[in-house]
Amino acid sequence: MRNSDFNIMDYGAKNDGTTLSTVAIQSAIDACFSAGGGRVTVPAGVFITGSIFLKSNVELHLCHGSLLKASENLDDYNSLDAYEQNYSWPPEEWVGKHLIIAVECENVAITGSGIVDGSASAFYEEPIQSSGNCWREGFAMAKDKEKLRPGQLICFVESNHVTVRDITVREATCWSLYLYGCEYVTVSGIKVFNKPYYANTDGIDIDCSRMVTVTGCLIETGDDAITLRCAGSKLKKDRPCEYVTVSNCVLSTSCCGFRIGVGTGIIRHARISNVVVRRAGVALHYQTSYLKSGEARIYDVNVSGLSAIDVGYAMKIESNCGYVKDFSITDMKAYSAAGILMSACGGEISGVLLRNVDLFIAETERAESERFGFYGKPSVELLGVTGLTADGVRVNDEREYAGRLYSIDCKNLNFINSNVEE
Repeated sequence: MRNSDFNIMDYGAKNDGTTLSTVAIQSAIDACFSAGGGRVTVPAGVFITGSIFLKSNVELHLCHGSLLKASENLDDYNSLDAYEQNYSWPPEEWVGKHLIIAVECENVAITGSGIVDGSASAFYEEPIQSSGNCWREGFAMAKDKEKLRPGQLICFVESNHVTVRDITVREATCWSLYLYGCEYVTVSGIKVFNKPYYANTDGIDIDCSRMVTVTGCLIETGDDAITLRCAGSKLKKDRPCEYVTVSNCVLSTSCCGFRIGVGTGIIRHARISNVVVRRAGVALHYQTSYLKSGEARIYDVNVSGLSAIDVGYAMKIESNCGYVKDFSITDMKAYSAAGILMSACGGEISGVLLRNVDLFIAETERAESERFGFYGKPSVELLGVTGLTADGVRVNDEREYAGRLYSIDCKNLNFINSNVEE
């Protein structure tokens, strides 16, 4: 009978929290793959590891009480040219070194109730105070300005039939879970815990990936909690980010609850539903260009049943190139310091439906309001928007200095059962 369960300790891994077990873990994965597939088991204990590569038909299973902890030595990670689609981003002070990597795999999974720990404290400097509506608790970058810090912690690259279930990811040094050019992906029940001041520590990044479901996840992190991206320039086969659902999640972040955009390409046919954002700089952010780079074309990306508490902006939709069009945001309730900004300055925002949206905008201290860029902002600010229906958009704004609506260069604005124009 063929063995389908490969325990990493049988291949020499040590659960003592000090021994580097990279070779042993990789040996177990390789043996599982050579046998036709199965489960690689990480038992209870602390296992130190550098980069490991998953393979087709292999499930990496983290048992209850297990902890895969990233090495604090960059020399223990993959080379920068380990695979064609890899890249670094020095402006954000991270390099293309990762902990768990699956490249061009089929039927690959990470499961179990164990923990993947990125050892972030070894790579980040102390946080400094920041300004703007994000990063209210400070902002920390790489400790080593020459070697920088590892990039995305868990990477699936141009892989199909991917499952990530029930694991906990913590102390990531960059994006926690990266889905790049993948198809048929299920992410369910995972938990992400990163410090609120660690830069670039996104929760889940869905980039040029198709047929993706994310459900039942809890994310507390420094940077964007969940993103839909279209930055496919490094892929062998570029493709839209499309056919994505995100549901029944609870998110907390210093930046965006959802960022939809980044890159040059298409993001379409997606639905976000039944989500709580309990802390964020921006609860919901559509953005066609990031730092004046890229041109996203976004349409039919719809949101319903979103509750946002303790956020800066309830929503921002920004298009300085490309477009954001034909989308709906319904049944949303937000308690925020600022309300809605839609700005099409150079791009297009059109075909918008806001239905049953309640904004509770509270006064903040003048110094804090100015620090985070909220002072004087109207409840709803519309710049260059074409074709917006606001049906049941209700604003309760406690601030004395801001009006409810400011619009310029807009066409076909239709307010129904709303108090925005009062």
